[in-house]
Formats: sequence, C-alpha cells, structure tokens
Amino acid sequence: MTDVRAATIDDSEHVARIAAAGFYDDPVMGWVLPKAPTRLAQLTFMFTGLARDMLPVGGTVHLAGDASAAFWRGPDYHHGRTSADRVQSAEAASVMASRFTPDELERLGILGEAMMAAHPHEPHWYLNVVSTVPERQGQGYGAAVLQPVLAICDTEGISAYLESSNPRNMSLYRRQGFVETGEIELPDGPSLYQMWRDPRA
Repeated sequence: MTDVRAATIDDSEHVARIAAAGFYDDPVMGWVLPKAPTRLAQLTFMFTGLARDMLPVGGTVHLAGDASAAFWRGPDYHHGRTSADRVQSAEAASVMASRFTPDELERLGILGEAMMAAHPHEPHWYLNVVSTVPERQGQGYGAAVLQPVLAICDTEGISAYLESSNPRNMSLYRRQGFVETGEIELPDGPSLYQMWRDPRA
C-alpha cells in the first residue's frame, strides 16, 4: 500500500481530484449538486478551494498516493466560518455564480449553516473530508490516511469529530473508534450523521 504523507500546497489540485471522485456519488453532494454531468467539475472546484484554504497553515491534509486524502481542521480552528464568509469579494462571488446555479448555492448555504449550528464546542480535531477514489475503495486506504491525525489524538488526549454524509462509510469510522452522536437533517434531502471519537489510551 502507498505510504501516507502530509500534502503541500502544490498538491491542492491532486487532493481535490481525489476528493471529487470519491464524493461524486455521495448522497449529500448529489442533493446539493443534482446535475450529474457538471457535478465532478463543481466538486473539483470546491475541493481545490478547500485545500488551498487549509494549506499550508489552515489545516492538515494527508495523502495516500493517488488513492485517498483526508482533510482535517485542528483543535485551535474557529468553526464559525461558513463558505459564504469566505466569499467576500465581488470577484469571488462572481466566480461562484459562474460555477453554481442559484439553487445549488442556496443548498450549499443550507448545508453549511446546518453543519455549523450542530458543530460541537469541545476541543477536537475535525475530519472535514476523507475520500478514496472509487476504484481503490475497500482496500484499506481510508483507514490508513486517517491514522496520522488519529495517532496525534491518542497521544495528546484529544477527541475527533466528523459528519458522515454517506451511511455506507460509517462502518469505517466505527472501526476507527467513532460513535454516532446525532443526525443533521437537510430539508427535502438526506441526513448527515454526527460521529465523535474519544482518544484511545
């Protein structure tokens, strides 16, 4: 199996392509972006922006070759920012409007607000995204790419949190020590499942 390494800003487009491929059939992303022909490009755009927001200092991204990527926010990150907060300039708003329909932007806003409202306040590492490309799923890459930060959690006694947007993935998280703690319901859409992990001794 490919070794896991920390991503750099030069990897932004690479990790975005991995994330977009893994989330193409995701129930929540399918609700936000219902047009299948444009979804992959839209997801790649979104995840490239997220990677550039995280790297090199806004978060931590780990990469397992061309198979899997995990995006984390550290315990000192302020979770009060939504995607709308990051689109401050008229130019940025214009770019978003050229990539997404008004309905898609509205659903992105609903999703961000719902996640922010439910986000726990206790110090924790936040697993923002973990994704494995479809052809490499079920081969252990997802578990492997989570290990560097989970090891920090256990060594430093810090909890971890995620929202699972696909019930199919919850068995992976349970094997890593996460337990389900709540449900975030989206209007006329699927749910996200909140999961929390206490550090292991």
